[in-house]
Formats: sequence, structure tokens, C-alpha cells
Amino acid sequence: MWPDTLTQVAVMADPERLHVLSLVLDHSDAGFAPESLTDAGERDAVRRHLDAMEGAGLVQLVEGRYRPTGAALVHFGAPLGHSGSDHVRIDVGEHERILGTITEELVARHHGTLAPETVHAFVLESYQLLASRATVRRHLPQLTARFAADRLSALASIQLPGPAADVLFVCVRNAGRSQIAAALMRSAAGESVRIRTAGSAPAAQVDPVVGAELTRLGVGQLTEFPRPLTDEVVRASAVVVTMGCGDACPVIPGPRYVDWEVPDPVGRPAHEVRGIISDIRDRVGALLVELGVATG
Repeated sequence: MWPDTLTQVAVMADPERLHVLSLVLDHSDAGFAPESLTDAGERDAVRRHLDAMEGAGLVQLVEGRYRPTGAALVHFGAPLGHSGSDHVRIDVGEHERILGTITEELVARHHGTLAPETVHAFVLESYQLLASRATVRRHLPQLTARFAADRLSALASIQLPGPAADVLFVCVRNAGRSQIAAALMRSAAGESVRIRTAGSAPAAQVDPVVGAELTRLGVGQLTEFPRPLTDEVVRASAVVVTMGCGDACPVIPGPRYVDWEVPDPVGRPAHEVRGIISDIRDRVGALLVELGVATG
């Protein structure tokens, strides 16, 4: 069974492990190799810490190098000054008051299910994750409200599963393939399926050609802004559909994983995007049949 958050927190109670995790986060692009340390005693100690952290699902060994998992970024990235791929903690500044209002509303919504402290932490971290990639800050509070609400809904559904199936579509930028798949499934299945999307390295916005083609099909209003991939949405999903995100997509026992080899439509001309949309539409239809979901 995959370690829960309490287990991970217990493992990270050792302050030395926070230092080791910080090293891993600092080298998250290329991966951290203990061999890079010059002192032999330090190398051995770091390896022992990494073994414990790997057992807790906080780091993973990929081609001889350690990389942080989604759980490490979600639960320990912000305290160490690492939010996703950006290592700068962003001051909420003029948005502090409205973030407080968002937190109060979400605390009331999840009363009896999630602790107020948990809700507050998720709102702040959601803001940080989005702000680290934003080019315009004006709409950050509204985007944060939606992103935090989605994450907290996923977290609550882990504890109190609902009747609907959960499907998560993941690609690298969350600007093309995963947005197409989500829009098409929402159009076909309506409220029968809880559908989420995320990106292992999300873009600032949905690709404009993809957006235009989905609008032409009448499902453009069902797309969303690109969202970072977080641990709780993976754990809350019954099916995780990956599309070209590779090792950056955390694999957590429980969900069913499906990998679709679909070309990336971002940056392609409209006629090529239409072909990709047609391919994804067929795959979405087949998946809904497998899930036994009626379409309208």
C-alpha cells in the first residue's frame, strides 16, 4: 500500500532529510546523484536518507538519479522554497485579502471533512504554483479559487468517495492533448464522470489553435486553464490517462493507468490539430465504453 501523508511527514521529521530533499529539488531537472558529493561519509548518509524517502514515496530513482515525486512537491516543496519547477516563493501581496475570502468559502464547503489548516495551506500553495508561471497577475485569485477547489475536492473524495468515476488526463504542458480529451469527454459524458486535467510542466495558457478548433466543434467553453500536476488529484482518480509526460507523471498504486501515444498538437497548423482531435475523440469514446458510462 502506498504510504499516506502522515507516514511521509513522519519520515521527514528528521531535519537532515529536509536538507537531502532540498538537494533533490534543486536538481529536479537533471536528477540528483549522491556520487556528486565529495565526502564519502556524507554520501553514505545521504543514500540512507534517500532510501527512507524512496520507501515513503517522496523520491524516485530514475536512471541512477533521484527525482522528487508529486507528493514531495505538494507536501514539502513550498516549505523548502520549491513550488513545482520554480524555486522562488512569491509574495501574495495585494491578493492577501481575496485569498482569505477564498479560504473562508472553501473551509465552509469542506466543514467536517477537511481541517481549516489544510484548506488554508492548499489555497496558498495553489496560488504559489500558478503565480510561478503567470505572466499576468490580475486573474490569479480567480484561477487560484478554481484550482484550489479542484484540488480540495480531489482530496476530500479520497476520504469520502462519491458515486462518479474520476478520470485524470495528463500531458506535459496541459495546453493541448489533455485539454482536448477533457473537453470531449465532458461533452459526451456530462456529469457522469468527474474529469480533471493537469500538466507535468504546465504552460501559461491553452494553445490558441487548439482552443479555436475546440470552439469550432462547440466544446471550447469546456476547456480550462493549464494546471500543475499534484499528488492528490492522481490519488483521487480511478483512471489516469497519460499523453507523453513520461517519468514526470507520478505512478501511485490504485488508479488504472492508460498511456495514449498521441502527437502533441501545440504549435501545429489547424488541419493537423483536427486530425489529432479526431484521434482523441475515438479514444475518449472507447474509454467511456470501457467504463460503462452512457453518453448523450
